[in-house]
Amino acid sequence: MGLEDCIWLILKGLLATVVISALSLLIGTLVGCGLYALSQNRHRWLQNVSKWWKVVVRGTPLMVLILIVFYLLFGGHCPILAASIAIGLIFANFVAGNLQSSIDAVGRGQMEAGQMLGFSKWQTMRYIVLPQALRIGMPAFKFQAVATMKGTSVVGYVAIQDLTLATQAIRNGVGQDLLPLLITTLIYFLLAWLLNKLLDYILFRISQI
Repeated sequence: MGLEDCIWLILKGLLATVVISALSLLIGTLVGCGLYALSQNRHRWLQNVSKWWKVVVRGTPLMVLILIVFYLLFGGHCPILAASIAIGLIFANFVAGNLQSSIDAVGRGQMEAGQMLGFSKWQTMRYIVLPQALRIGMPAFKFQAVATMKGTSVVGYVAIQDLTLATQAIRNGVGQDLLPLLITTLIYFLLAWLLNKLLDYILFRISQI
C-alpha cells in the first residue's frame, strides 16, 4: 500500500467520522430537548413517554442499538444515517438529563422573579433561566460530546469505513502498527480540541443573543 492510498483512506475515514459525529450531536441535542420538554408537560402520559423512552435507550448497548436501527429501520441501507441516529439517541438521554439538572440548579426563584417583573414564562426561561443553565451544563455537555465523537469508532460494524477502520486497513496494508495508531490518536485529539473550541464559540454566540 502506497502513501497516496494511506492518505486517501485516512481522509475518507476522517470525513465519515466527522459527518457521523456532527449528525449524532445534532440529532441527540434536538431529541434530548424534546425529551426534556415532554418530561415537563402537564399531561402525565407524555411524561411517562419521556421516562420510559430514556429507560429503554439507556438499557440498550450502543452496538445493539446501531444494529437495530441499521437493519430493522433502514433495511441494511444508509449506514451513516442509521449510525448517526443510533448514537444520537444515546446522546439524547444525556442531553435531557443535563438540561434537567442544569435548569434545576438555577432554582425556581429565578423563574418566579422573572414572572414578578412582568416576563412571561417563556421569556423568563429564554432570557433568565436558560443562559444560566447553559453555562452550568456546558462543561458536562462538552465532555459527553467528545466522548460521543470518540464513540463513533464502533460504526465499522455496519460497513462504514470511519477513521478507526481506515487505520486498521492501513495497518494491514503496510504491516506497521505504531505509526498508523499514533497518527489516528493525534487526529482524534485534534478533533476533540476543535469540538471543544466550537462548542465554546456556540455558547458565546448564544449568550450574545
